[in-house]
Amino acid sequence: MYVDAIYGSGLRQDGGTIPGSSPPAPIPNGSSVPTYSSVNMGVEQDMKLDKTRVLKARLDVVNIADSVYELRSGTGVGVNAPQFGMRRGIFGSLGLAF
Repeated sequence: MYVDAIYGSGLRQDGGTIPGSSPPAPIPNGSSVPTYSSVNMGVEQDMKLDKTRVLKARLDVVNIADSVYELRSGTGVGVNAPQFGMRRGIFGSLGLAF
């Protein structure tokens, strides 16, 4: 079993205004998106089938709290579209080692 967490401080985005500009112009990369965090967990079980073969079953849950968070806002230098972090996901797999 494992549990891990991801914390991000937020990528840069346009923010504030350039002093003395008319009309007011945003400062490129003048602020950042809010911080975010996500907790993931998973479990893996090995099952011996015979002398040489092992079946591995695995289940993972990503973003347990199903929190919605923005990775980038779509503003800033070289950024054209907002991007959001992954929502809750449940993944399973089977592997056969022989």
